[in-house]
Amino acid sequence: MSALDKTLILFLLGVLLFASPLVDWWSRPGMPWYLPYALWGGLIGVGMLIQWGRGRHDL
Repeated sequence: MSALDKTLILFLLGVLLFASPLVDWWSRPGMPWYLPYALWGGLIGVGMLIQWGRGRHDL
């Protein structure tokens, strides 16, 4: 699987988490206030790992 495929899958996962009915799951009143930030941080971290694995010459 190429890095571009992984990036596309990560984008689709972000759309699924933040622009779908799953928003109701993580935005319920009983959930911790930092959960949306943790989800964003997780997506950013996975994106960094994908880009880091590509190397310097895969521009």
